[in-house]
Amino acid sequence: MERSQLLVQIVDARNPLLFRCVDLEKYASELRPPRPCMLIVNKADLLSEAQRVAWAKYFSANKIEFVFWSAAKAQHELEEEARLDRLEEAAGARRAHT
Repeated sequence: MERSQLLVQIVDARNPLLFRCVDLEKYASELRPPRPCMLIVNKADLLSEAQRVAWAKYFSANKIEFVFWSAAKAQHELEEEARLDRLEEAAGARRAHT
């Protein structure tokens, strides 16, 4: 961590405080220069809008940098993009043969 510029912790959105390591953040703040910390709150798609708002308020009130993320949603989007690319390639190949 001494050579890093940013400390990122990936935590489960269903209970982010359980997985957050405050001791690690404290250590990062004691380094010279101090390293900024960020939580990536994964599985955010499993939270309701009200839960996301409540967590956002909590993190902001406690000066915790965070971003909500869904690896499953991102994976689905990548797979859909790849599927569309394959369809486009197949259509292009058919046009080339006509």
